[in-house]
Parts: sequence; C-alpha cells; structure tokens
Amino acid sequence: MNSSKTFAVISIMLGITAIVIPYFFGTLAIMVLGAVILASGIVSLFYIYYIRRQGFLISVFGPWVQVIAGLVILVWPELALWLIAVLLGAGLILNGIAGLTAIRDSVVINISVTHKIVPWLSIILGVLLIVMGSFGSAILLGFILGIALVSAGIQQWKWQ
Repeated sequence: MNSSKTFAVISIMLGITAIVIPYFFGTLAIMVLGAVILASGIVSLFYIYYIRRQGFLISVFGPWVQVIAGLVILVWPELALWLIAVLLGAGLILNGIAGLTAIRDSVVINISVTHKIVPWLSIILGVLLIVMGSFGSAILLGFILGIALVSAGIQQWKWQ
C-alpha cells in the first residue's frame, strides 16, 4: 500500500474515532486552536520587537492579546467551547425567528410543512446547544471533525 492510501486509512480511522468519542476530539480541536493562537502571538511579538529595533513604533497590544487568549484557551478550553455554544445557539435561534417572521409576512398561501418546521427546528436546536453549553459544542465540533476526516480519507483513497 502506498503512502497516500496509508494516510487515507489513517484519516478514515481518526474520523471514525472522532465520531465515536466526539467530546475528546472537540476539546482537542479547541486546544489545538489555542496553541496556534499562542504560537502566532509569540511569533508576532518577536517580529514586532525586531521592527521596533529598526526604529518603527508599533503596538504590542495585539500580539499580547493573542498570547493571553491562546493561554486561556489552552488552560480553560471549556470557556471557548461555551462561547461557541452561545454564539452558535443564538445564531440558530435568530435564524429560526427570521424564518418564522418570513413565513408570517409571506404572501404565499400554501406554505409546505417543511418550510413551517425548519424554523422551529432551528430554534429548538439553538436552545438545546445553549443549554448543553461547552459539552454540546464539543460534541458538535467532534462530529463535524469526524465527518470531515472520513470524507477527506475517502476522497484521498478514490484519487489514488
């Protein structure tokens, strides 16, 4: 088996594992994001200190915010997951309300049942995500990551 097919199999296996234990992979994904933000902030600080030695006045506020945010996410990933849950849930709720308002204001007389149910499902899923908090967003993130890994592995297998 060539290396490309090996990576495809590994991707599919990781994807299946992420679907089976989504909380772990969702939390891990957020922690990787925190590490990337931290590394970006540190590299930016080195760059800004180099530029300052050249005589340019550049603020270090942005990179320090990145460093602090990256550290907070690494130490407390539930906070980032909770924030994701609240923002996504609120977006789903607002989307559902906008859909219900559009149905109410519509001039179409016979609106299909699907068009009536979808806004309510959006509201229910938004409330559920907010209620579940960081646990819910970690599971959602883990499932999405798992599906993406399986899909990428299948595509890589097909093209080799």
